[in-house]
Amino acid sequence: MYVSKVAVKNFRLLQDVELCLDEKATVIVGRNNSGKTSLTELFRRLTRDESPCFRMEDFSLGVQEQFWKASVLRKAGVEENEVRDALPTIGVVLTVDYKDNDADFGPLYNFVIDLNVACTEAWINVAYALDDGKIPALLDDLPSERGAFFKELKERVPTLYRVTVEAEDPTDASNKKPVELPQLRALLKFGYINAQRALDDTTRAEKAVIGKILEALFIASTRETADPSGRDTADQLKAAVSTVQDSIDNDFNTQLLKLIPAFKLFGYPGLTDPKLRTETALKVETLLSNHTTVTYEGPDGVNLPESYNGLGPRNLIFILLKLLEFFRDFTATEPAAGSCLVFIEEPEAHLHPQMQNVFIRKLSEIAKLFGDTYNEGRVWPVQFVVTTHSSHIANEAPFDSMRYFLAQPSGKRPGIFATVVRDLCAGLGEEDPENREFLHKYMTLTRCDLLFADRSILVEGSTERLLLPKMIEKIDDGQPIEKKLGSQYVSIMEVGGAYAHIFFNLLDFLQLRTLIITDLDTIDAGDNGRKCKVSEGTHSSNACINKWFALKDAEKPTKDQLLAKGPGDKLSNVRRLAFQIPHSKGNACGRSFEDAFMLANPALFAINGHAPAEREEQAWQAAKAVDKTDFALKYAIKETDWTTPRYIEEGLRWLAEPPTAMAAPKEEPMEGTPADAPLDTEGDGND
Repeated sequence: MYVSKVAVKNFRLLQDVELCLDEKATVIVGRNNSGKTSLTELFRRLTRDESPCFRMEDFSLGVQEQFWKASVLRKAGVEENEVRDALPTIGVVLTVDYKDNDADFGPLYNFVIDLNVACTEAWINVAYALDDGKIPALLDDLPSERGAFFKELKERVPTLYRVTVEAEDPTDASNKKPVELPQLRALLKFGYINAQRALDDTTRAEKAVIGKILEALFIASTRETADPSGRDTADQLKAAVSTVQDSIDNDFNTQLLKLIPAFKLFGYPGLTDPKLRTETALKVETLLSNHTTVTYEGPDGVNLPESYNGLGPRNLIFILLKLLEFFRDFTATEPAAGSCLVFIEEPEAHLHPQMQNVFIRKLSEIAKLFGDTYNEGRVWPVQFVVTTHSSHIANEAPFDSMRYFLAQPSGKRPGIFATVVRDLCAGLGEEDPENREFLHKYMTLTRCDLLFADRSILVEGSTERLLLPKMIEKIDDGQPIEKKLGSQYVSIMEVGGAYAHIFFNLLDFLQLRTLIITDLDTIDAGDNGRKCKVSEGTHSSNACINKWFALKDAEKPTKDQLLAKGPGDKLSNVRRLAFQIPHSKGNACGRSFEDAFMLANPALFAINGHAPAEREEQAWQAAKAVDKTDFALKYAIKETDWTTPRYIEEGLRWLAEPPTAMAAPKEEPMEGTPADAPLDTEGDGND
């Protein structure tokens, strides 16, 4: 069995999301503050040993207004069930797929309540909702001023809300059965490897990081259900510590009492007074967690402290030991849980790119390795959920396993965002198979920066790519911070004019605001498609341009039609197209980047013809002799006093527009939180 789907409502940025999980490993990617940490934190809260704890701030900003609406209904005297329905709840629905289970369901038995033998799913509803009979305690006597209302409500919610679990019949929504939270924890084991692992702490906290894992491994090995080899090792450790303790109790005790002779001066101990004796209690667990330091063997007995090893290897060692701890705990628990869900946050920390690639590639093999080595070949039914900001990890993950988290405006008021989950496999399901394969291979061989960027620029060649940073610097000069591209996360990808159109669907799917800079590439259709100057051309040979306008106009545009296109024609969803246009009214137009750059900077290249046709010819001939790499490096580094061609400048200014100026997604608006509610933000940390 495994968890095939997770649906979350009203927790932080996860206002209403549904996430399909891969049977082995799911890789969650996305920009900062897109909700990745929220997902892990939600499960951590629900599965903690103590009672689950939430705060008012944990409710999505888009639903906090419902508390106010419920209060209005309460004051109006409506029925309590209607008031309760108006109150927001934090909810999680887990879909467990057990089609491969044998007849022994084990802990899953409590959650299978349907009578349909063809059904192989169990639905588990977990809700953080107002406790029964607590509506008066929550809503009565609240201040009428909105700010004070929410301030008081923040104190009441944690004490009056509680977590409930119930099994739901997938074939009949009215058929539900209450279940205890410990039964859910018995069914599914959870493990968490946090992003902040204190590996760079050279203080005593460093010892606790590895020592705590060793302690957990020891405890798991002492259980009756642990494998024989593990129990044998634990027994030997106990015997070794017992021998040391006997020595301390006898020899050490005698010597220690000599340090305290002053009691005799005061007549202690007398005939009836008990004599002092020291007893030193040693426990393997305490020794491992508090008094065991990992070192690395050095020559001549000079061992090196753990902090002397690189942070990358230490991070990898930490992750592998934690995974072994989760495995040992899973196999030592009786009755055995049905599955194990392990969340790994930012495994790329301190790992060099090649190590990141290997880690995600080998992650799914760890379960088999542990089973073969420590569990007599029995499989560890574990699912990994990996959140990452690393393009190297994303490169190695197949599209089928990646889930893209995107924060989008979710209400009528600005500042209210909610996560949308994009399944790359499902989202590109209608894409041409050949194009899909190209996208995956291209992003694997280059970078997956598109999955983490706020903006992207697709360029045709290396010349534009090398000069773009300087162009962005020029465009940013004098602009307010919110309109500076240099202050935003921009991914620049070189894709060529023949392939840029293959990215259209992916960019729309990711809702990634993108500028596509390509060349006009004029040809003379009446002369077998001969390359020619713009003034002599009839059409464009550029696949990206032709595909763009074929989608809009259902026909291949002529050169004159292309030059007549306005800014609105070059916009589609989140994409904008930029190709050569005359730098100024009545001037000549370039065919490629190089001659367009020359026409925009005539004095720099001795383009001094009196008529546009003369200047076009001069630039055309000069561009033929250009070494593209030398050209780019010269004007990117040495000679930087030049003007950006108009078609690129217009595109960059569009790309730099702040998010508030961008079109909101076409989704149903949701209610926002009151303007004066004194609530914290999402609190996703560095996500």
